[in-house]
Amino acid sequence: MPTPAELEKILKQRRAWQKAPRQEKKKASFRFVRPIRTRELTDFTRQLATMVGARLPLAKSLGILAQHHSHPQMQRVLRAVLHGVTHGQSLSDSLAQFPKVFSPLFVNLVRVGEVSGNLPEILQQLAGYLEKMGELRRKLLTAMTYPAVIVLVACGAIGFLLFGILPTFTDLFREFSAPMPLPTRVLLGTTEFLRANFFYMFLLLLAATVVAKNFAQTAKGRWTLDAIKIKLPLIGAVVKKVLIARFSRTLGALLRSGVSLLEALEITARSAGNQLFAQEVVRMKHMATRGELMEKAISGSKLFPPLVAQMIAVGEETAELDSLLTKTAEFYESEVDAAIEALTSIIEPVVIVVLGVVLGGAMIAIYLQIFDLMNVIQ
Repeated sequence: MPTPAELEKILKQRRAWQKAPRQEKKKASFRFVRPIRTRELTDFTRQLATMVGARLPLAKSLGILAQHHSHPQMQRVLRAVLHGVTHGQSLSDSLAQFPKVFSPLFVNLVRVGEVSGNLPEILQQLAGYLEKMGELRRKLLTAMTYPAVIVLVACGAIGFLLFGILPTFTDLFREFSAPMPLPTRVLLGTTEFLRANFFYMFLLLLAATVVAKNFAQTAKGRWTLDAIKIKLPLIGAVVKKVLIARFSRTLGALLRSGVSLLEALEITARSAGNQLFAQEVVRMKHMATRGELMEKAISGSKLFPPLVAQMIAVGEETAELDSLLTKTAEFYESEVDAAIEALTSIIEPVVIVVLGVVLGGAMIAIYLQIFDLMNVIQ
């Protein structure tokens, strides 16, 4: 039986523990905190799986991870999760309080692990899934960033020519008051127009960016943006393959963990990452509710190629749908790698040709005027 002094000490510690998350949140509001990355969430999941698999108590495992995690926001989240677990909540319910960190898929798989008593294995599967999704996200970022960087460099080179080099020749040509060839007049006129209206063009670009950003936050804007992503030349094919791989791996992971098909489709729709794909998955769920096969639902979709429908049909016939979906995901992940390499090999020569035409045309326009000036001087 604890003494009154010991009871008072325990109550003080509990009150301090309950206030800690609010104090830290207030303190953190005055500084920028980097968002939690997928890699950090993957490491946490794998470490928790290892500890729980070694029969370490869940609360102690969470306490160790919260104490030694390098990310301050993840520390606060884990302390709050630990607080919920030590006060009688299940791990899945505690994680569900942080939807920005733990997705519905994450929470539902953890819940399946708790119910089935197979939490360590489910966490290992979840860590593998997060790792694959992180790789897909990096590949998609590479596919969309590389063209942007190349175009930016090209624009920088052209801008340096127009604003750094050509003005010198403009003053020189005007001193001689000699007639200019048509290419030279067009080039210098373009340069003067851009220099005179640069500020207004910058304001117009800034306003367009703000309007586009606000529009993208609406439901219609997200739908439009997602539709544009999968229809873009060259890049759209890569984005589509990434989305198909994500759909296959997510649904396969859920089914392998014992989640029912209808619930798995609902979670997959929320994790699709694209409004058009999410709508297609919701349609599949409605058809599955009426007892129809997934193969029939996916065959009528314009977003999924026939290969996906065939793989799903084989999976349904052999009762190995989760395995066939995983193989489909692996196939399209390899397709993403090949598509990114092809995209890189196509973009580089195109940009080089465009730069050559622009810079070569500018140099020709300059030299034409220089030759005319030499004739005038002679």
